[in-house]
Amino acid sequence: MGMVLSCPREALPGEAAAFLILTYELAVSAVSEAGEKIFGREQSLIGAQLLDLLMSPLGDDQLVRHASTAARGPGDPVVIPVRLTSRRAREVGTMAGRIATCGPPRAALLTVEPSDFGRR
Repeated sequence: MGMVLSCPREALPGEAAAFLILTYELAVSAVSEAGEKIFGREQSLIGAQLLDLLMSPLGDDQLVRHASTAARGPGDPVVIPVRLTSRRAREVGTMAGRIATCGPPRAALLTVEPSDFGRR
């Protein structure tokens, strides 16, 4: 499946970024190839809810608020710590979740990358 979306340059950390595209209802509408390695196969992800896949140590309300805001309109990208909700959470660890607006149609772009969140 192919899709062309635009987003601010600072929304993507690199060309091969692991990302999800979320509708205004925070359902997954697309996943990158790199994202499949973290979240699972595209076929099982399409339509899944954000909180079924990720949580934030800052509180799920923060994750939902930032993703909802990005899906509804333009704004500055936000980076917050996120963790998988699956049993792979320990293996993958806490990631930096970058949330920004993309489109058309308007949606939230959520990229993830390894981070030092929570490490001492």
